[in-house]
Amino acid sequence: MARTAAMDETEAAADRQFVAALARGLDILDCFDASGCSLSVSEIAMLLGLPQPTVWRLCHTMLSLGYLTATEGGRVQPALAVLRLGYATLSELPVPELARPYLQELADRFNGAAGMAVRDGLDMRFVQRCESDSQLVLNLRIGSRVPIVTSAMGWAYLAGLPAAARIAVAQPPEVWQLAEPVFRRALEGFVAEGFIINPGVLHPGYNTAAVPVMGADGLPRFTLNCGGAASVLSLVQLRTDVGPKLRTLAGLIAAVA
Repeated sequence: MARTAAMDETEAAADRQFVAALARGLDILDCFDASGCSLSVSEIAMLLGLPQPTVWRLCHTMLSLGYLTATEGGRVQPALAVLRLGYATLSELPVPELARPYLQELADRFNGAAGMAVRDGLDMRFVQRCESDSQLVLNLRIGSRVPIVTSAMGWAYLAGLPAAARIAVAQPPEVWQLAEPVFRRALEGFVAEGFIINPGVLHPGYNTAAVPVMGADGLPRFTLNCGGAASVLSLVQLRTDVGPKLRTLAGLIAAVA
């Protein structure tokens, strides 16, 4: 979800070098998801909590610069300039393509979905996503985001962090308060086995195992997951089969990344 205007104002007040107008323009791009949908100015204003005239001026500027393009009914969507930025970033990330065949093999073998993600603020953003032919998988794509505090991807990231660093990432507090007891129990499994299991916290009835891929600095660089509907992929299977395979894959990727 996009940031709010209140967040921009808070950051601007704390940092004199922070340019709130630029942040709001980037927030507009963040309103668009991987489905390729277009949005109206009023819809963007509602998502960001900003006045509609302000959003219109920002959109007008981004239309002029080629970062947005107009569609039918006065709606807008990201233009080719944004795609170029995305491709430039992906070109610096060969690791997701390296992991793809292994993730696809996991997805097919366990009749679910597997992926790779990186931290994006308080979310994890998928940089690779592979699905089996099963209809019982979450509707996620490359570029989709899931919250750190409730997702297996996020839990793997938290598990890879030093304990003192987790509190700054485990936000918002009201959501973390509910998720933390389950995470703490899952963390015990991570310490013992090297992978963490999320038992339907993000989506009831959907079980997922995940692991961090650690960087040379001792911090998680990526996270990997594999999950599926509980009717297809049990917690026992995650613990005895899926988790160990993810752990092995994470070690291989860390060695070459």
